[in-house]
Amino acid sequence: MKKSIITTFISTFLIIVVVDLLLFLLTNGSGSPGMSGMMNQVSGNLYELWIFVSVAGVLALIFTLFNYLENVKIQQDFLNDVKRLEQNQKPTAPELQVIHEKIMKMSTELQELSKQKSADKAEIIETERKRISRELHDSVSQELFAATMILSSVAGSTQNLSKEQIETQTQLVLKVLHSAQNEMRALLLHLRPVELDGKNLAAGLSALTDELQAKISANINVKLSDIEASSNIEDNLFRMAQEILSNTLRHSQADNIEVSLRENYGNIVLRIADDGVGFDPTGNEKSASYGLANIKERALLLGGDAKVISARNQGTTVEVRIPKISGSKRE
Repeated sequence: MKKSIITTFISTFLIIVVVDLLLFLLTNGSGSPGMSGMMNQVSGNLYELWIFVSVAGVLALIFTLFNYLENVKIQQDFLNDVKRLEQNQKPTAPELQVIHEKIMKMSTELQELSKQKSADKAEIIETERKRISRELHDSVSQELFAATMILSSVAGSTQNLSKEQIETQTQLVLKVLHSAQNEMRALLLHLRPVELDGKNLAAGLSALTDELQAKISANINVKLSDIEASSNIEDNLFRMAQEILSNTLRHSQADNIEVSLRENYGNIVLRIADDGVGFDPTGNEKSASYGLANIKERALLLGGDAKVISARNQGTTVEVRIPKISGSKRE
C-alpha cells in the first residue's frame, strides 16, 4: 500500500509538472527565444519556480489522497461483499452478484437432489429389491430351468440319441450354465459392499480385478496409478468401478476388459472399456441406462462427470473424471 501511494504521488506530480511546462510553452511560444530562453526565465526567478513546484506538489498530494481514500472504500466494499457472500446474502457489486446467483443456483440444485434422495430412499430400496428379484428370475432362474429341461430330455432318451447328439446337448447345457454363472457373479459384484479395508484405491481395484479374473473367461488388462485422495472419493470411485464391471459382465459379452486409473491435469480419471456388443446410449435399454444414471449421479455429487461412449458391436467405454482437491488425503 505504501509503495502504491508513493508511486501515485510521484506519477501525478510529474504529470502536473509536464503539463504546466507545455502550457507555459504554448502561451509564451510567440515571443520566447526558445526552450533555453524559457529555462533562463524560470531559473532567473527562484520564487516563481518554488511556487510552481509547490502548487504541483499540493495538487499531486490532493489527487493521491483522493485516490487512496477511493481505493480504501473499494477495498472495504469488496470485503463487505465477501462477508455477504459467506452469509448467503446478495452483494452490491454486479460482478459478485453473478457469482452469488450461481452459488445460490448450485445450492438449490444440491438441496433438491438431497431432498429427492431422502424422500425416495425407501422407494429406491424397494425398487432395488424388485429389480434384483426380477433379474434373478428372468436370467439365472430361467437359464437354470432351461439347463434342467435339457438334461432331463437327455437323461430320458439316452438310448435313442447318438453320441454326437448327446455331446451337442451337453455343450448347450454347459453354455447355459456358464451364462447363468456370469449373471450370478455380476449380481453378487453389484451387491458387494465397498471393502477397501484400509487399502488405497489402486490396491482395492487391483484386488477386485484379480478376483474377477480368476472367475471369468474374459481377459482383464489393468493399468493403475497410486493416487492419494480422500476416503469419500476413493470409496465412491471403487463403488462406481464395481457397478461398471457388473454391467459389463452381464451385458457386454466381451472378450477383453481394460481398467485404468490415473491422474490427469488435477483430475482423477477412472476408465473401463470393453470390446463387447455395445449398445445405443440414447436408446431405451433400461438396464444400461439405470446403471449409468447411478454412476453419473455419484460423479456429480463429487463435482465430476461420467461419459459413456458406445455403439452396436463397437464395445463400450465409461470414463469417470473427478477433480482432485489440492491437499486432499485419505482420512
